[in-house]
Amino acid sequence: MPDRMALAAAVRAATTGSEAWVTAMDDLAESWAGDGELNNAISIRRQALDGLGAEVPAWMRLDRSTNLGIDLMDRYRRNRRIADLREACAIAEQVWAASPPAARLEATANLAGRLATRSDVPGEPDSLERARQLLEDALMAATTDDPERPVAISALAGVHLQLWRRGGERDRLDAALRTVTAGLEQATAGPEMVNVAGLVAEAAEQRYDRKLLALAEQLARSAITVGRPATATVRVALHRLLASVLLTRYEWTGKRDALTEASVSAQNAVREATVDADRALALSVRSTVRSVMARLRDDQPGFAAAIGDARAALDLVRGQGRDGEYATNLASLLAERYDLLGDSTDLDEAIRLLDRLLAEGVDRDTRPTVANNQANNLLARFELRAEPGDLDRAVALAEEAVEATAPDSWDLAARHDTAGRLHAARAHHRGSRDDLVTAERHAEQAVAATREGSPDLALYLNNWAMWLTDRWEQDGAEDALSHAIDRLQQALAAAGRAEDDIEGSMTATIAFNLGARLQDRFDLDLRRGRTDMETLQRAADLFDEVLGAGYPHLAVVAGRRLGDIAWRVGMWPEAEQAFGAALEAAGTLTGMRPRHPDKERARSGVQGIGALAALAAVRAGDVAAAAVHLEQASATLIAEATGIHADTVSFAGILAAAADMDRHVLLLGCTRAGGVAVLIAPNGSAQYAELPQAIEPAVADQASRFREALRRAEDSPDAMPILLEAADQFAAWTLDSLVAPLLPLVATAGRLAVLPLGRLAWLPLTTCGVPGQRAALGAYDPILLIRATAPSRKPPAKAPAVAPRVVVWADTSPADRPIPAAGREAARVARRHAGAVTRIDRIAATGGVFADDTVLDGLLAADIAHLACHCDVDVDHPQQTVLRVRPPIRVGLRAHSARRRVHVVLSACDAALTGAALPDEALSAATAFLLAGAAVVTAPLWPVNDTTAPALMSDYHAELAAGVPPAAALSAVQKRWAGRPAYVYGPWVVTAWPDTADG
Repeated sequence: MPDRMALAAAVRAATTGSEAWVTAMDDLAESWAGDGELNNAISIRRQALDGLGAEVPAWMRLDRSTNLGIDLMDRYRRNRRIADLREACAIAEQVWAASPPAARLEATANLAGRLATRSDVPGEPDSLERARQLLEDALMAATTDDPERPVAISALAGVHLQLWRRGGERDRLDAALRTVTAGLEQATAGPEMVNVAGLVAEAAEQRYDRKLLALAEQLARSAITVGRPATATVRVALHRLLASVLLTRYEWTGKRDALTEASVSAQNAVREATVDADRALALSVRSTVRSVMARLRDDQPGFAAAIGDARAALDLVRGQGRDGEYATNLASLLAERYDLLGDSTDLDEAIRLLDRLLAEGVDRDTRPTVANNQANNLLARFELRAEPGDLDRAVALAEEAVEATAPDSWDLAARHDTAGRLHAARAHHRGSRDDLVTAERHAEQAVAATREGSPDLALYLNNWAMWLTDRWEQDGAEDALSHAIDRLQQALAAAGRAEDDIEGSMTATIAFNLGARLQDRFDLDLRRGRTDMETLQRAADLFDEVLGAGYPHLAVVAGRRLGDIAWRVGMWPEAEQAFGAALEAAGTLTGMRPRHPDKERARSGVQGIGALAALAAVRAGDVAAAAVHLEQASATLIAEATGIHADTVSFAGILAAAADMDRHVLLLGCTRAGGVAVLIAPNGSAQYAELPQAIEPAVADQASRFREALRRAEDSPDAMPILLEAADQFAAWTLDSLVAPLLPLVATAGRLAVLPLGRLAWLPLTTCGVPGQRAALGAYDPILLIRATAPSRKPPAKAPAVAPRVVVWADTSPADRPIPAAGREAARVARRHAGAVTRIDRIAATGGVFADDTVLDGLLAADIAHLACHCDVDVDHPQQTVLRVRPPIRVGLRAHSARRRVHVVLSACDAALTGAALPDEALSAATAFLLAGAAVVTAPLWPVNDTTAPALMSDYHAELAAGVPPAAALSAVQKRWAGRPAYVYGPWVVTAWPDTADG
């Protein structure tokens, strides 16, 4: 700590106004400034300047004025007081005007730096251009050996960088680079090189020039290691710059050592920062590096840390009129995390941040970027919530961003591409041909505005082809298909030149799109009587290349397309192999995606692919492979929840399950080309049957008609005739189209365990039959499986002398959906079991309070739990399945719970019916209970008849009380009730795990 008392004594000892006094005052001010006490330092410097005597030389007056200006600038950086900046600029103007030729270059660099800073103040745009002119003139006039030349060159580079970022004109950046690099030979490696390195790095990134990037990295490293920068602000700037350059190198080369070093440099920048302005800049660059590392490692806490840095940076500058860049950075990271994890609160916050910037009048340089980013965010929110206003506003903002971008800006191509995507989205959702034409126009302009050799060229060409494809599909315009193929061939060539396409993802995407369009071309020619096998072979080759690229999201669709090609020419082994590859890729993709809804999207259509693979396998003569494919494709999300992976499924596993159950396993799948059934016997034999009428659209149509009838019945005062007719028709169609063709296959089978894939789970397969007769499959005591293979968690056997513990719980409350007969049913069921615990809720539950887990555990601890209540299942979030009793019980996805002995009977609603929103998965209230730990669940496929349900359930429990296993008990009851309408007895099915099939 300086001896301030001694310094003050030196001031007092000197004659006021003398050189000695001025020097002592300057030393005293420096001591305060060194301690960060700028107010005291500035006050002393003002006193010194005011008291200068006439004998003090002019150079000393200029030197002391310069020092005051430095302190004012430091205080401005700390407090953002515009008055300090303006006074510092005025002092610099005075010093510059009075400087002798030998000191003119230093004074010019000093003045230009302050003018450049002042250019960020509203109403001062011209000061930046004046700074450029001053520096260029001064450098031209100065000698090549002027020691201040490196400082002036660095200042000029900084000014050019600001001018480029403000206007985005390519010519300006090119001219700036020529001007600055021409002086590099006279420059020394030191801290003053920070702006030069920054300008070179910017030019390298915009030009995609690896040599320039290497030069920028070299300059930054030299400035750090050789120049030993003295000020914290310069050290922070150099570490930030090096981090950014290294991050760019990683993005271009994929070399992780560059990313690791970028992280170190960003951390160094944060550590060196001592003032808020520097710390905000350092935190901002660290947030970017952290987000890249988090994406690479699938590190959610790491991404949260990146967002934390961006928030902290914004907080440091908030309210100072310069938070646009920081708010934009935070909004970008939030939007990116939404893309990764799907939390809509991130997207909403990103939109609020940018809306505030747009409303408050963000500066003209930043507004196009903000508008472009907000357009993308609004499109994402539209896709989430389908609010038309979001899409229209997104289009308007994208067009605004294009209009506000300079014609020769390197940003123009990306903004045209954004505008094109938004118009294409609106065309897709509204069928607007004008939007589609506009999208194509933007795509063409994006390509025209893209610099030679840019990796973005392939992307823009691919997008252009996609919008041409939309027009082809919308209008049947053959020219659009031809142009799409041309653009994709150009894109494939461009992707081959794009060295930063590290792992070929863009190439694989384009290859798939080109293959799909060539397949479209083949189909078009085929309809005209021309068979162009060369085109079809080219498409097949492209799909094969995509499969080999190793990208699961592309392999799913490429495998299906390749399988379709092999299918149409009757190459069954090849078709089975391609569909199998698609199935395997879908399993990999599910494991890669962290959120449940994303996993669902990854599995979309998997059952259809699995059924196609199975059908191709049986036609190739491999029935065992067909069984494996059907099992791989069944209830895939449930399989994942229970720890089953597609690549672990084997025919031996299915055979072992059949033997353990002592049941034949019947696997069923349907496709657009027909259905397939595979029967696996406990002794190892495997048989199959094709089901020509089990066409997927027909199954979906019949199920939709039945569900529509149920909805009509809800609104009708005379619902029963509607329900009876609909159930009879549904059961009759199921019998004729699927079950009757199966009967020869199962004629010699013993008991059946039926595994229906996808939409087949909607059908009353095990209960349909000829009216008045037993169900067609009733003699086989059928159960339904959601998986044929599952990790065994079979509960220990119950001691035979112990009476079963039975819980009966009914809800008869007059809520929105009362069940008047539930109380009567509960009483009749309880009478079938001695000592049954009965509870009947007659008052509706209020509020949002749920029962704690011990209530559900109590139910699962019983041997039989009969629940006559509504049960709501959210197919998007099966863990939210709720029993509507008092209080409501949430049935969670307890994927790793121990299997219990309990047989759960859900006697109301349609608790066994899987959701229409996700038909490819066996998600229902029944399966939720199986995942929670139940061994067996009996539940209806459609809403039951309240009048007859109590009697039927009483009969069922009589069988159970006599020790009959659930499947045999239900078959016996349904046989006795077969004289009634199908609607009355037909909905109930028994669903179980393979290791608890008989309870």
